[in-house]
Amino acid sequence: MRLERANSKRPVTWLSLFGLVLIPIIVAAGFILATYNSTDRLDTIEAAIVNNDDGAEVDGETVPIGRQLTSGLVGEEDKNIHWVITDEDDAEKGMSDGTFAATLTIPEGFSRAVTSVSDAKSATQTQLDVDVSGVAPAADTQIAQSVAGVARTTFNTQMTETYLDNIYVGFNDMGDQMKDLGDAAGELDDGGEDLAKGTKKSASGAGELSDGMEKLDSSGSELNKGAGDLSKGADELSKGTSELSGGLQDMKKSTAGLPDSTQKLADGAGELSGGVDEYTKSIDQIIKGFAGSGDSGSGEGGIDDLVKGGKDLDKGAKGVSEGAEGLSSGLGQYRDGLQEGADQADQLAKSGTVTGLDSLVSAGMMTEDEADQARAQMCPVGTPDEVCAGIEKAYAQGLLNGTSGGLNSAVDGLEQKQDGESLLGGANKLADGAGELSDGMSKFVKGLEDGLGELTKGMEDISKNAPKLLEASKGLRDGASGVAEGNQKLADGMPELSDGIAKVADGSSELDDGAGQLSDGLGEFSTGLDKYTTGVSTAATGTSDLASGLGTLSEGTDKYSQGVGKFADGVKKGADEVPSYSAPERDKLSTVASQNIKAPSSSEAGDVLQGSTLALLIMLALWVGGLVTYTVLKPIPASTLLSTKSSVAVWLRGLVPGVIVGLLQALVLSILAVSVLDIGAVQGFDIAVLTFVSALVFMVLNFALVAWFGGVGRFLSVIAVVLAVAGRTIGAVPGFFDFIAPILPLTPAMNGFAAITAGTTGVGAAYGGLLAWAIIGVVMSLLAIVRARTTKPEAALEMADA
Repeated sequence: MRLERANSKRPVTWLSLFGLVLIPIIVAAGFILATYNSTDRLDTIEAAIVNNDDGAEVDGETVPIGRQLTSGLVGEEDKNIHWVITDEDDAEKGMSDGTFAATLTIPEGFSRAVTSVSDAKSATQTQLDVDVSGVAPAADTQIAQSVAGVARTTFNTQMTETYLDNIYVGFNDMGDQMKDLGDAAGELDDGGEDLAKGTKKSASGAGELSDGMEKLDSSGSELNKGAGDLSKGADELSKGTSELSGGLQDMKKSTAGLPDSTQKLADGAGELSGGVDEYTKSIDQIIKGFAGSGDSGSGEGGIDDLVKGGKDLDKGAKGVSEGAEGLSSGLGQYRDGLQEGADQADQLAKSGTVTGLDSLVSAGMMTEDEADQARAQMCPVGTPDEVCAGIEKAYAQGLLNGTSGGLNSAVDGLEQKQDGESLLGGANKLADGAGELSDGMSKFVKGLEDGLGELTKGMEDISKNAPKLLEASKGLRDGASGVAEGNQKLADGMPELSDGIAKVADGSSELDDGAGQLSDGLGEFSTGLDKYTTGVSTAATGTSDLASGLGTLSEGTDKYSQGVGKFADGVKKGADEVPSYSAPERDKLSTVASQNIKAPSSSEAGDVLQGSTLALLIMLALWVGGLVTYTVLKPIPASTLLSTKSSVAVWLRGLVPGVIVGLLQALVLSILAVSVLDIGAVQGFDIAVLTFVSALVFMVLNFALVAWFGGVGRFLSVIAVVLAVAGRTIGAVPGFFDFIAPILPLTPAMNGFAAITAGTTGVGAAYGGLLAWAIIGVVMSLLAIVRARTTKPEAALEMADA
């Protein structure tokens, strides 16, 4: 069978056919060998590291994290690329001439930013700058940038693992602390129970206190009334002492003129003494006259007048004597009574046995009726006994102190000496002088009466008894002189009596002042007691509120105790639930938590990438092989156009050589793919079958395109392969590729090849797609032959020469 060359009259030799077989094999083998095990040669790609980090100071120690990262990349056992530590200038030079595919720059302050995670306010993110070279191979720059990204991710993961490890350690510490907290909460629960019991007792006691305060409040009004009555009684006592003081002041005023009166009496007595003296002298002359004359009737009227005057004088002398005696006796008794009362009051006041009015009754200072009357005024019905006892004691003590002071002052006034003589002494001397005057006057009058009675009869004897009469006259003069001296002494003592009365009046004023102070004190006591009862009422209200509040508090403490109990139980339960991790567990959890999704191993990723790449290269080579085959060979030989053979026979004559070339290509490429891929025999067989099927379909489709459209068909074949390969190179393609790529004949073949190498589903769909395109290719190629054989010979020849 002679094969015709397209666009040439030279015959197709077996060497040409061999060349057609080698073309796709060379294309595929070149790409495959260039990329085969390229990951093992990544260390030939150089990248620069520029470390500008100056470290950080943590707890007084320098932490150079940038240097640690650099040493980790340079000293990594599983090297991806060759990292070179250099400076910015050298890195820039290496980037410009292609020596370095990329530059990883660690910025200044990198360590400080990394270690700032302990403080939320100063926490700062940092970044690793990656620059790629514009003149290095594209794949190298992509690989370097990817490796830098992996380094960044790995570093972040390590930092996260360290951070999480510290958190898990914190869980361990938290568990221990929770247990301590549980113990403390248990003690708090015990304290809450004791508090609840205490508040219950307090509430109960407050209730009893409230009841007592209410009773005290109810009796407070009666106590206040009794205090008012006591204040009124003290006012009346003050009025009584005021009246006593007034009376004594009146007495003081009345006796103020007594010294002058007694002085006048003394002066009168002196004049009397002078008159008596003159009288006795006259009597002496008369006696002498009688003694000299013997009789005289002219003296009887004078004698009668003399007797009458002597009687009047005797009567006045007796009155003065009795008055002076009564004054002396009264002052003595008054002084004794004052002294006795003062002593009794002092003794009772100092003994401390005075506890109330009953003590004054026992001492005889008041009667029982007076005590009952005073008690009724001071302590009305309902007044507490303690209050009454205090009031009575204060009243009795004040009465004793006032009485003692006043009486002692009166006694001191009576006994106080002035000009060497006291009031009592003067009164006694006055009484003695007045007595002597009275006795003398009595004797004088009696003598006068006796003498004058016999005067007329015994005138004759006067001469005889003249010496005796003269002696009596002398005695009369002496008596009158004594009366004058006694009256003078009375006059001298009377100022002291007046002063004593004045002192008694002053003492009564002090007593009045004491009673006034007692009245004022009891008034203040009444006012204070009123405030006290008001305070008791307020306190009663407050204690009622207190009892209510303590009741509420008791309920609250019960709830508090229950809540604390639940809290303690919850804390203990929570302490048991807080996890505790050992060091291996922490390492595992930190790794899992920082990398929830584990990245596939480099070998697995390489297998997937290699399978997808081989699918693209193998199918690209088979399609190009079919295109080149029918670029060299005529799909429809010109000798067959006028042949009597059937269209199928013509179709087979033009297709069989291409199928043979395609199958040879598929055989070589299958062997190359299986040898490159690390797969089993079953997967190798599947790849071989898919490769043979794909080669057959691709050859039929290229036969149909060229048979139908000639050179345009070849152009359409190139477009199809470009669209399929471009859409397969990267997933991020325009939407047009997403629409057109699935309907291209290369797509199911590449999908099936990749599915077999990856061990996934999709092989059946690939065969279905290839079968559909095979049917389309067969139908189109047969129609093309039918159309060529039914056209004019000239047109058919032109088509065949195309």
